[in-house]
Amino acid sequence: MFKKLLAAVGVGGAEVETELHTPGVQPGGVVQGVVRLRGGEVAQEIGGVFVELVTRVEHEVGDDEVEAMRGFHRVQVAGGVELESGRIAELPFSLPVPWETPITHDRDHPLRGSVVSVRTTLDIRGAVDATDTDPIGVGALPAQHVLLEAVERLGFRFHKADVEAGQLRGTRQRLPFYQEIEFSGSPHYRRLNQLEVSFVADEHGMDVVLEADKKAGLLGGGRDLINMLRVDYGTVHSIDWARELHPVLESMGSGRF
Repeated sequence: MFKKLLAAVGVGGAEVETELHTPGVQPGGVVQGVVRLRGGEVAQEIGGVFVELVTRVEHEVGDDEVEAMRGFHRVQVAGGVELESGRIAELPFSLPVPWETPITHDRDHPLRGSVVSVRTTLDIRGAVDATDTDPIGVGALPAQHVLLEAVERLGFRFHKADVEAGQLRGTRQRLPFYQEIEFSGSPHYRRLNQLEVSFVADEHGMDVVLEADKKAGLLGGGRDLINMLRVDYGTVHSIDWARELHPVLESMGSGRF
């Protein structure tokens, strides 16, 4: 649907609509689409047309957490467009998707709490609301699916997903945030309240960060425990990941690692 952009003179502004030809994508892929501009009652000069990926990120502010939509990859579709009254301009684009992009789906099932959209921004002097936002599905990479499936085979159940601002030390992370996929505890690891899985991927492989909330024991309080695995795309399907993860999670439950 076209969205109105108010002209600098306050009447008859242009309208914008973005159509995604790629409703779903995976990290490392490309979103294809077209930005359509329709001139209003007055001519307008558009300094630039941009598309970017955005996701909802949680930031810690004091003792509180604040959520905000944050852009993380932007490309220019066009610049210096003279949009005459009533004219329609179609501007095709290709938007690469970073490998670290949060995933919103696994096995065609949505990951509750995870949102990624394509935001279109027009640079028009004096305009307001010069944006259009369209959600897009980001499916798990095959390697990510294998790891998530292994976690569920060990008795953990998906709870929710979110994106946290900050860095995971010791990983190949480049973006200023990371996704946490949270699972409720498993009956096989009774000392672990929950398990959070984070993927930091690139074109060669990924770092898998496991963070577990350990229950308090008789001799000590509960605490967060962190472990990391490195996964190579070339060998990921030759490994029984449930068997590989089992001793890691057992050690996290006991604190012996």
